Amino acid sequence: MRQAATDTHYHSRRLVLLDGLRGLAAVGVILFHADLGGLGLAFPRGYLLVDLFFLLSGFVLALALEQRFAAGLGAGPFVRQRLRRFFPMVAAGTVLGFAAILGRDYPVLACVLTLVVSLAMIPLPMATMFPLNPPQWSLMVELIANAVHARWLHRVSTAGLAALAGACAIGLAAAFAWEGSGDLGSGILQLPAGLLRAGWSYVLGIVLARVWKVRRPVPLADWRIALAAPVVAIAVLPLAPVPTWLGDAFVILAVFPALFWVAASATPSQAGERPLAALGSISFPLYAVHFPILNAADQLGGATGRLAGVAMAILIAAALAAATSGRLSAVFNNRRRVAEGA
Repeated sequence: MRQAATDTHYHSRRLVLLDGLRGLAAVGVILFHADLGGLGLAFPRGYLLVDLFFLLSGFVLALALEQRFAAGLGAGPFVRQRLRRFFPMVAAGTVLGFAAILGRDYPVLACVLTLVVSLAMIPLPMATMFPLNPPQWSLMVELIANAVHARWLHRVSTAGLAALAGACAIGLAAAFAWEGSGDLGSGILQLPAGLLRAGWSYVLGIVLARVWKVRRPVPLADWRIALAAPVVAIAVLPLAPVPTWLGDAFVILAVFPALFWVAASATPSQAGERPLAALGSISFPLYAVHFPILNAADQLGGATGRLAGVAMAILIAAALAAATSGRLSAVFNNRRRVAEGA
């Protein structure tokens, strides 16, 4: 009994490391959008971190819920659960986006209609599907991936999922080569490419989770290295002497999967659990609300305004996390439940 409890805690610590990775990725995205001179230049390809979010989502949800899907948890109830989790942050980001454009030279009626449509998570047929909060496109795509996972993907064999992911990878590389970049998905004409991004990374996350459950890999690197490596890879990517699209495709198709497996195999120290869980707790709200906050901070002017926007986004994300998820102990308990189910 004691050994079982020890094993459960060991695997829950691995999942807490992935929480920390999600938090670092969210920070990388906000620095990409903030464009803070030197700091911003370290993340000109920060848009690729969205693919890391898709990979994390497929992996964690496969560990936590595939057995429940097989036992009868239907797609409808599951999607409603996901919507209950997503909607408060989507609403916060949309309302903040609406507030950020008030007083500017936009028709009020058009802004109100955009607010209503965005709250309903209905994409607009425009160059930016969610103009009040552009990153919302990836939240919509993730929800679609979640629904497909619950309805169909959990029934597909691991080999079949690998084939599906491979087909998405081919389409993704072609789209990147055609467009010249991997920064695709926010516009209505880019939606197919955005779905391919999720099709590759999310489905691969499911495959890796199934392998992880069987193999339970031994740590391949110190947990601090494993935590930082994916974000560092994005920071150094611009130094690679290759076309942008090729570098983007290489990171998504090869670098992220390899480094994610290293992160999934690593086990943080007990002292590192709480800061990692704290990073994880703010990751979703930070991603969901940062863009309109940075947009509003533009009124202050220059890098100073954007720096203030970054600080404000982190503070608001922390407040939203506390308001919606309660104490950090709830995160630990959830992770232990996932480890027991895995």
